[in-house]
Amino acid sequence: MYDAQFDGYGNFEDAAAAFAGRGDGAASPVSQRAPAALQTDIFVAMLDEIDYGLIVLGADAQILFANQLARLELGGERFVRRRQDRLAASSARHGAKIEAALSNIRRGQRSLLTLSGTDGELALSFIPLKSSEQAVADVLDTTAALVVFGKRDACEALTLQQYGHIHGLTAAEQALMPAISRGLSADAIAQQQCVAVSTVRTQLGSIREKTGANSLRALMARLTSLPPIRPAFKQAQAH
Repeated sequence: MYDAQFDGYGNFEDAAAAFAGRGDGAASPVSQRAPAALQTDIFVAMLDEIDYGLIVLGADAQILFANQLARLELGGERFVRRRQDRLAASSARHGAKIEAALSNIRRGQRSLLTLSGTDGELALSFIPLKSSEQAVADVLDTTAALVVFGKRDACEALTLQQYGHIHGLTAAEQALMPAISRGLSADAIAQQQCVAVSTVRTQLGSIREKTGANSLRALMARLTSLPPIRPAFKQAQAH
């Protein structure tokens, strides 16, 4: 079982405290009425709601922070994992790509890479982190980086469910929403749902009418741009 607590993630509390309430020199409303620890808790809770896995790396690929979705990915060890508090590839064939991205970080360059295998694929963006704030710069090493994980799903299930509910979709119509968000055709949806194509076309027509979308392409674009409504977990764990 992967322990998703924040213990062992280096100096992220210092980094989060340095970020909180800083900017143009004026104290933020939160910093005026809350201690630094509370600011850090709020900052961490906010990052856990982001619909992308996020990791902040320090020197030598040390994991300073990983949000909830990143911790799940690390714990699953599909393509990346946590090894002695550092980011590492789960297999040797992916290690070279990650090492190349880390080398680019040291040169101040960004990288985008895709790791693939029998369990799908994972896109990763490596972005050098710099700050003009001295308090932040003191915490973040010159090799610090933000790693952004690609999404597993085009749209969160709860987001699709809520969207379908407010537009009055039936249960059968609601069942088509994940496939629509992934851009599947009527034929592909019919095969997936084990129903006649004519049935799917009727349901798609009803969905377009209820949502006001003039095409499946337009509906897909609308769904993938919705803000996420994610499940709430007290502790993100992967087995």
